[in-house]
Amino acid sequence: MADDRIWLVTEDFAAMAGISPQAANKALRASRHGLPWRGCILAVRQRVGRGGRSGLVNEVALESLPAMLRADVEDRSAKDRVTPPSNPPGEFAAERWDAIREVLSYPRDSAERSEAVAHAAGRTGKSVRTLYRWIRSYEARGVRGLCPVRPSNSGQRRVAVSRAFDRAALRANLDPIALKEIGEELERSLKGLWASRAEAAGWREIRRLAQALLRETCEARALRLPPEAFHLSRRRVEAFAPFRIVNQRRNDRKAFDDAKPRIRRDWTGLAPMKRVVGDVKHLDVIVRRPDGTLAWPKIVAFLDTGTNRIFVHPVLLDQGEGVRQEHVIEAFLAMVCDPDWGFPKGLYLDNGAEFAALTKIQGALGAINEPGARTIIFAQPYNASAKPIESMFARLDRYVFSLLPGYAGPNRMAKKTQRVGKAPEAFPGDWDEFCSVVTGLIADHNTRPIGGLWRDRSPRDWLDAKRAEGWRPATVDPIVLDAAFCDHDSRRIDRGILKIRSQRFHHPDISALPGRTAVDIALPWRRDANPLVRVPGGHWVRLMPDIPYPANWTEGARETGRRQKAQSRYVSRLAREAPKLDPIEIKLRSMARATTLPPSGRPSHGLDLGAQAEHLADALRAPPPPDPVPARERKRLREMELTERLERRRRGDE
Repeated sequence: MADDRIWLVTEDFAAMAGISPQAANKALRASRHGLPWRGCILAVRQRVGRGGRSGLVNEVALESLPAMLRADVEDRSAKDRVTPPSNPPGEFAAERWDAIREVLSYPRDSAERSEAVAHAAGRTGKSVRTLYRWIRSYEARGVRGLCPVRPSNSGQRRVAVSRAFDRAALRANLDPIALKEIGEELERSLKGLWASRAEAAGWREIRRLAQALLRETCEARALRLPPEAFHLSRRRVEAFAPFRIVNQRRNDRKAFDDAKPRIRRDWTGLAPMKRVVGDVKHLDVIVRRPDGTLAWPKIVAFLDTGTNRIFVHPVLLDQGEGVRQEHVIEAFLAMVCDPDWGFPKGLYLDNGAEFAALTKIQGALGAINEPGARTIIFAQPYNASAKPIESMFARLDRYVFSLLPGYAGPNRMAKKTQRVGKAPEAFPGDWDEFCSVVTGLIADHNTRPIGGLWRDRSPRDWLDAKRAEGWRPATVDPIVLDAAFCDHDSRRIDRGILKIRSQRFHHPDISALPGRTAVDIALPWRRDANPLVRVPGGHWVRLMPDIPYPANWTEGARETGRRQKAQSRYVSRLAREAPKLDPIEIKLRSMARATTLPPSGRPSHGLDLGAQAEHLADALRAPPPPDPVPARERKRLREMELTERLERRRRGDE
């Protein structure tokens, strides 16, 4: 019957009673012989543990302690009050101690001990001989004698090659040292075979090759053995199977990388859009282009690691084309413009060249993050397991893309078909319908619960919860973000027109600017897109092509009038902002101030040629300044003559 009482070790009993461990142990030993402690008879037992020469520890039942001591520990749990013996012996020692514990209380060679041994044999099911052996071991070595004894040759190999080979070799009078050398040579052969390309064929092929090498080793030593002696067991061969990882690293790098030890990351604590993972996925769905040809579309996907929701942007490419930077930028702009997503705070991108365009917004990402934070991280090549979006792609294949009509499976050499021997059928709708269906299925997938660290909650649930905590998406003007991905330059306006790459562009906001005004432009990253221009006020607008008007149309005259009126209004506004100043008056005041000012400094009365002689010689040796250009001299003389006339007129007026 199990004892449900709570037992305290000596150290706990000493701490409760406020006495030393030595005094506590003495009191427990006395209580075992029926002596009271503080007026109470304590219930004491012995258990196998680590305590003294005998290997036994004393424990006292909590219920037998005085009421004053029990009141101090009533609010403690049994786990806190009971401390298991530290470093306990094995289960064998505990079982044997329980079997002979009662027997040891009787003297040796007494009738009482014999009866107790017979009773213990019937209770435990062990033989009397076994119990006496345990008693002798305990009396000789204590609890250590009840533990299993480790053999003297423990850890040493007893078989060099195999039992059959060893017996045959020793019967052939082979020296044991030579037999050990053959065993070591076999081990090296097995290691080398598992580390070679032969490991892909399995253990049977490894065994066949190892047996062949073993025969060659015996022939080199002139050792003739029967054929059955060269058999190797599967256990012997597979003991060196871990060496196959050497061949994987040499010839199957993908399998080697997949088997690398890795950690898990908990993304649930991140705020939405704190870290967004971007990648491109090739869909296994067949669609039709507008010209009727078949195509395999792709998606540019972004995963919000803070909520595990995904945003996809389908891309339909022409024959022979791949995903370009403009497709990635279009997908990024679509994500930022979505009211549930917004602008990210950090990006973790695939290392493909198509994502290099997103480095142009690194300055904007740095402005909304802490100083020194890594805002854009590119994944290592061929390291798919480090990107959480790869596991999301696997779930999308299972729950989304495999539902679409036209799904042909991931194996292009063995496509899933509707009819045997026929090509798979394409998606029945057009490209716009395909995009609409994919977008709807992705929105539904974002409401699907996810297990693991996501606690069986959907990405939408995580988003709503973090919205309730105060998160809001960061919005950006799409045209400002569009300009951030462009290549920037400047141009001068010529009669309301900008010439860019041999093309003429205009816009109502720049038509009024005077000629030769320099403006900032943003060259487009899209194919066949118009450039952007920064207009007065600092905002960007998209230019329009300047198309010639037919000669017999009056609309051209009206457009000319609109542009000229806009320029006139602009000039009038500039005139109101600029004060009226008379340059003649400014010059006259400047001349009058120059003639009335005293000369600066004192005249030099001598020249010290001591330390300045060399500098003076250098100045004398310097070539004379070139003659002024005649045109400039004539201009200077005209200005001086005009100034003199003005001064004479001023003196005459005075």
